[in-house]
Amino acid sequence: MRTHSRKTWPPFLAVAVIALLGLFVFDGVAAGVLLFGALLGVIGASIYALAGEDVKDGCGGIGGGTSF
Repeated sequence: MRTHSRKTWPPFLAVAVIALLGLFVFDGVAAGVLLFGALLGVIGASIYALAGEDVKDGCGGIGGGTSF
């Protein structure tokens, strides 16, 4: 679990604005570049939102899950 709280909506809002600009304002290569940047932004914002979380799923997997 995280030791401090952080707001995760501003990065996602910024990505949404960039995506909307790419979809409705720009055309051609510029739109493609903006939308690719928005895709990378969603990945980055998701990593930022999940950073510091303590995973205790116990599902098993290759390493045997969380049980040692």
